[in-house]
Amino acid sequence: MGGQQAYHWATVYPDFVDRIAVIVSAARTSMHNKCILEGPKAALVASKDFEDGHYTSPPYHGIRAFGRVALPWAFSQTWFREHNYLMGGQYPDLLSFVRGEGESNWVQNWDANDMLHLLNTWQNGDISQVRDNGDYEKALRSIKAKVLLLPSKTDLFFAVSPCPMLLHRPLRTLQPQDSEIELSFLQKGTLVPIDTNWGHSSQNESDIKYYHHGRFCVAGGILPDAVTAYQTYGGPKNPCIVFPTCYGAKLALGSQDYLVGEGKVLDTKKYYVVTFALFCNGESSSPSNTPAPYNGPYFPFISYEDNIRAQHAVLTKHLGVSKVFCVVGFSMGGQQAYHWPVVFPDFVERFVAICTSARTSPHNQCFLEGPKAAMLASKDFADGHYTSTPQHGIRAFGRVYCAWAYGQSWFREYQYLMTGEYPDLNSFIRERWEGRYLQYWDANDMVALLTTWQRGDISIVRDGGDYEKALKSIKAKGLIMPSKTDLYFPPEDSQVEVLHLRDATLHIIPTVWGHVAGGGANPIDIEFISDKILAFLNT
Repeated sequence: MGGQQAYHWATVYPDFVDRIAVIVSAARTSMHNKCILEGPKAALVASKDFEDGHYTSPPYHGIRAFGRVALPWAFSQTWFREHNYLMGGQYPDLLSFVRGEGESNWVQNWDANDMLHLLNTWQNGDISQVRDNGDYEKALRSIKAKVLLLPSKTDLFFAVSPCPMLLHRPLRTLQPQDSEIELSFLQKGTLVPIDTNWGHSSQNESDIKYYHHGRFCVAGGILPDAVTAYQTYGGPKNPCIVFPTCYGAKLALGSQDYLVGEGKVLDTKKYYVVTFALFCNGESSSPSNTPAPYNGPYFPFISYEDNIRAQHAVLTKHLGVSKVFCVVGFSMGGQQAYHWPVVFPDFVERFVAICTSARTSPHNQCFLEGPKAAMLASKDFADGHYTSTPQHGIRAFGRVYCAWAYGQSWFREYQYLMTGEYPDLNSFIRERWEGRYLQYWDANDMVALLTTWQRGDISIVRDGGDYEKALKSIKAKGLIMPSKTDLYFPPEDSQVEVLHLRDATLHIIPTVWGHVAGGGANPIDIEFISDKILAFLNT
């Protein structure tokens, strides 16, 4: 669908776009493609729990059926024939793959009505509806931009040419028909088919993936089928950098993108970057996506060590990583960066801890009691047994948290107006803090993840609670970057920690942006952080 948007950009604003790259897509949704999409749509709409879109709890039957219908279209027949669905040992059999890739992604990350409406957008895609009154060929000819077409040779949505005169040719020599037709009408087009048996999914290197651990012991009990969500970027032969999420971050929201990518400090041409979602963030195993008996408020407590052990399993058992060059993390991600060389001291060479600490200080724990109490005491949280979104609780949580995220000077300078985006402070709080938690987060997930943060302490993992001894035991080289104006991970804490670390460098971020300076909120701070990390990685 991103490729269809690329085509539409060049059609809607012909003088605004110089060039487009269309990956595994087409300028209009073909009749065959529309027919394919009727399948998962029908499975969802006809399910016993969809209730014509008026469901009051997630229609799991419908969502799972949707995923099962859509899944076989995403990969080629050859891909299945070669048993690629085992994903290099991640899944023991086809059924486990179907449950993991076909059901879990949708169940964990999607709303059923959203799925249906987005599918309808796809079904009705056609650039000729924007201009030229349905004349598809004329609409293609009108595109002024340079167009690079990158179809997959084995795509079942945007299919290989079935022309009889071509059937005697080997599959690998066939051209994807939709793109071949489009090329013939474009003014400036180039066609480069992707030679792959991965079908439509060939473009999804950095898509979110899900590793199933099976039964997995955690600090608060056990998860019968623990799942870790992750993304990979770059070549696996390059040095590996691990970049886990923080509180409030999700892989699906691009929370890690401010440091990851070609030309950025975690350069995907130079490094093999693996981003991990924390347990309880709604993507990895969480109260919101775990079935009974561990659903919702019954979800067990998860420690940082649990997260690190799970991430280590993905790296070693599935991705074949034998050494981590560096772990980079902000906030809760930084606490994970601290935990990595403690849990696996010989596996990690260096770590970068941004706006964080090796243990959650008493003051930090006290701060977190505020938003947690606002949630738990709200009239609609119902001790975690809510049947609809507890709006009062989530809104109160966001309002309590907001003032802690930035420095006092940031507020004094009216930076909450965001250069005119918001007319006043209340609008900023309502949209940025209430709105985002309401839109993207489940209340039980928020509380469970906050509890992981509150109990963070590397000395629990080893050294019997001796914090200084645990710091001194870290063999990995460290880069510690607190924010000058952070209200809950203050630079004084980092200065104390560096005194006990064997080999660590301290750089204080000179900013008024408080805690969020480390998470990509301010371009100037990103530049400062990137420069220090780049120098650290190159030494």
